[in-house]
Amino acid sequence: MVAGERERLMAAAKEEKNAELRSEAIRQLGIMGAQAELWTLYQAESSTDLKKEILRSFFIGGAGEKLAELARTEKDADLRLAAIHNLGLMGKRWGEPLTAIYAANTDKQVRMAVLHALFLQHNAQALIDIARKETDPELKKEAVHRLSLTGSKEATDFMMEILNK
Repeated sequence: MVAGERERLMAAAKEEKNAELRSEAIRQLGIMGAQAELWTLYQAESSTDLKKEILRSFFIGGAGEKLAELARTEKDADLRLAAIHNLGLMGKRWGEPLTAIYAANTDKQVRMAVLHALFLQHNAQALIDIARKETDPELKKEAVHRLSLTGSKEATDFMMEILNK
């Protein structure tokens, strides 16, 4: 990785028999920001565990666009939730794609994952917007709960608004 040997790391990520070494090669590609190589690996990989490692490497390499795409389109539920989680770790800049995923899904597990991702971003405004619109009591309660943990002024103001109703 330090020498910039993407080809050698890619070969190790593809062909290495030892799963631990394959995972390390994938992580190193992430550190290098080798998004095209990681995408090639992701598409060819059959192991869910290694695909999750690739998702973490997308996060490490700053591949928010790819994570947002996978959070919207991945068919495997575990991988989709992992993509949402990693997108949440990338900061508020990715709040809009997350709220769009929330709005476009009825799957409660996906919606809960988005609420957690927004919490990880300390994205109080997005959580408030969701809490205002949500009609499912369980999801609304979760949004308010996550919001209460942010400690932001917006959250406090919203909590006061709820209490004053």
